[in-house]
Amino acid sequence: MRSMTGYGKGISRNENFEVSVELKSVNNRFLDLNVRLPKELSHEENPVRELVKSRIKRGKVSVFINLKQNPQSESGAFINWEEVQKNYNQLKVIQEKLGLGDPVRLDHLLAFQDIFTPDLETIAEEQIHPLIFEALEKALEEFISMSEREGRNIFADIEGRVKKIEKLTHEIQELAPQNLKSEFDRLYKNVLNLISEKNLENSRLEQEIAIISDRVDITEECVRLLSHIDLFKITLTSKDEVGKRMNFILQEMHREANTINSKTTMLEISHRIIQVKEEIEKLREQVQNIE
Repeated sequence: MRSMTGYGKGISRNENFEVSVELKSVNNRFLDLNVRLPKELSHEENPVRELVKSRIKRGKVSVFINLKQNPQSESGAFINWEEVQKNYNQLKVIQEKLGLGDPVRLDHLLAFQDIFTPDLETIAEEQIHPLIFEALEKALEEFISMSEREGRNIFADIEGRVKKIEKLTHEIQELAPQNLKSEFDRLYKNVLNLISEKNLENSRLEQEIAIISDRVDITEECVRLLSHIDLFKITLTSKDEVGKRMNFILQEMHREANTINSKTTMLEISHRIIQVKEEIEKLREQVQNIE
């Protein structure tokens, strides 16, 4: 089980460049992936997206990719040779056009700052691409480790709450026969008070009341609620994506709890149902954090 919230950072470098990748995620119903990287590396966005999508299934995920140049590099990677040649050619044209006798010198070329801006698109495949994905792998590893650690905490909390709901449901199930008898007696007494002045056959009266009181029998709802709890526990230990499935099961559990509550006037049952619904709501909050 993994939490949808997480953070990871990875750094990779060579003699010329340093790439840092940060991953941040918060809860979201689906996977909402946002990738930010230097415009010169925009062609790397799709491969980055595909790798992140293969590891993260849900959440609002932000990926930040930063590139730094190493000013100590002596390899010439920071010299844009294309710009050097272009500027040199332009200076030659000016020299010939104006009939200048002075040759083009190095200090002339150094006046053009763009010659020290590397052509990232040209060197990206050879040097920067491997750094991006090495840093991204490190960031993903840290992100997943953090989300799994948080997932273990969520698992422990959910497990405890499910056990509490199960215990309360068994207690309600034990009270179900008493609830049925209580409802029968209550209806019987009310009807007798209403028709005390009329002469009706008691056996027929009891039969009609029994039919009515049977409608407040909560046995089936307790069985279904326990069945949902069992399914929830199985899902909890599943290796698949479980967040959406668990949320659906909780909806069914809440529906059964509401039905039980509507069928009883026993305070012992009503108080337990209140606790069950409180735990279900807390479980819903936790499930929203699960990938």
